[in-house]
Amino acid sequence: MLRTTIRLLSIVVICLSATPAYSCVGRTLYIGSLTSQQDKLMSEMLALLINERTGTTVKTRYFDNNNALYKAMQSDKEEGRVDIMVEDTIDALQFLKKAPGASADDDYLTAKKLYDKSLDIIWLNPFGYSNGRGTEHKSVSAPLVRRDVLTNFPLLPRVLNKLSGVISDKAYKSLNKKVSDGEKPLNVAKAFLKKTKLI
Repeated sequence: MLRTTIRLLSIVVICLSATPAYSCVGRTLYIGSLTSQQDKLMSEMLALLINERTGTTVKTRYFDNNNALYKAMQSDKEEGRVDIMVEDTIDALQFLKKAPGASADDDYLTAKKLYDKSLDIIWLNPFGYSNGRGTEHKSVSAPLVRRDVLTNFPLLPRVLNKLSGVISDKAYKSLNKKVSDGEKPLNVAKAFLKKTKLI
């Protein structure tokens, strides 16, 4: 009897004290993504990294437009909620109806501050690549996480920030070319994470 009690207490202590304690929570994380191949690539990258590093179940929900994605990011309903997304600074400022600043770094700091204050969404560190999308004004992309998610997954920023500065412009262009040439985003993301020793 005493041996069984000690065994049960050990399991509880392990579950409460283990560093990758996400799996003890037993909650699924939902990543929101638009349906473009580039967006699918980055959502697969996040899902793989979280799952491999923590054992947490991660599912991706796809949306046709940013408005629907942001609505899900602010939803509390399990069937439609999104916990994490990837955003770039130009789209972020457009969503806030703000004009771009002097640089992509300025835009990042502005978006980070305003999203935290008005949307309870936390910007993590940028991936490293920049976008222009035919304009002179560059943007940077980063993972965004709902503030309430960090209560149950406090180490999530540390996991996702492992991608910080890892994906250069050259690497991002190469990854997207592979997807455009017909490779599955999941396979491209997995190969990159293995090459960079992140999984």
